[in-house]
Amino acid sequence: MSEGLFHIFNAITSVGCLLLGWGVFFHGRRFGSDVLLLRRFVAAVFTSFACHQCSLGSILHPEGVEVFASKPLGLLCVSLIILCMGGTAIMGRKHHCNLALWVLMLATPVAFLQLNLVMMASGNYHPLFHWSELIGFRHSQPVFYYGRLVFVLFQLLFWLLSAGMLVDAFVFDCRQRAATPLSDDAERHRVELRFILLWAGLMIAGLVPMLFNSLLLYIIYSILVIVALIATAWGYYRLVRYLRARADGRLASVLIVRRLPKLLTMEQGGTTEWGVVLLCNPFFCGNPSLDNVAQALGVENSDLSDFLTKQGVNLVAWVSDQRLRHCAQQLSTTQRKISEIADSCGYHDLPTFTRAFKRQFGMAPSTYREKNHD
Repeated sequence: MSEGLFHIFNAITSVGCLLLGWGVFFHGRRFGSDVLLLRRFVAAVFTSFACHQCSLGSILHPEGVEVFASKPLGLLCVSLIILCMGGTAIMGRKHHCNLALWVLMLATPVAFLQLNLVMMASGNYHPLFHWSELIGFRHSQPVFYYGRLVFVLFQLLFWLLSAGMLVDAFVFDCRQRAATPLSDDAERHRVELRFILLWAGLMIAGLVPMLFNSLLLYIIYSILVIVALIATAWGYYRLVRYLRARADGRLASVLIVRRLPKLLTMEQGGTTEWGVVLLCNPFFCGNPSLDNVAQALGVENSDLSDFLTKQGVNLVAWVSDQRLRHCAQQLSTTQRKISEIADSCGYHDLPTFTRAFKRQFGMAPSTYREKNHD
């Protein structure tokens, strides 16, 4: 039963990786240079990771489940290296342009993979079903013993180098983003970083099932990979919508609609997901200006003005409407006191808040809560 599930999930993840990688590669051609690096990077990473998933089929033997199998481990290392090289490129580092670095990082894992094929073809490959078995080869077959140790140490070394490059690029990217003006690409870039870190963590976590001769761990890992593939496909779909909106001149409207609910949750200010630092949320403090609201949303003043014109409303009325809608949402979904909600949303006088709320919703806040509270 477990072997059947293992093969089924292995097949699903392998096919899913290939479909996602090459689907993004061919579909993304219509967007030209906007996703050129991303297309190549995604295709290379998911192809190598699909090969890794396929190679896991070789860990099953009549004697049991092989631990730290050379071929899957080598292919997983190659996948992580490609991921980190592509990820650092998206974060602004130019490591991917350095041919010598590619050779340095990939030569050893590829050489070990070739050696593994030779050993298997010659019948000299000895699978391990528990780490303690390796000790038995120390005197009987020292070449196998020391060769396997060197293989593992080199794999770990390149994993650490790859992870170190990724961390360095992430720190570099954060500094660069903090020093440059906010752009519409900030939110897209943040999503890309999340997926890079997600897959890097997932590939590193792939070491765990290799340490144990348990198929259940591989099945659980495959389920996590399937979830990550679905999330990545959804992320690419959102990227496509973003690129189409930008090409059609609708990007600002899309960003405003997408960011507004998140901005309204920041009653006390803070740093938004798109990189704006707010000492005070303009929706909840003082008389809002077009400059303050546009800056908080991360769009140009003219874009916000055009958005309001299309809505047929002026800034003050729109801000007041959004503020009261947020108050209504708080009344219906939380146990906060009405006075606390009013004060945190900029209504420091409770009667003033009650009158404004009544004009908007036709009833007092307390009545609204009684009728709509979950």
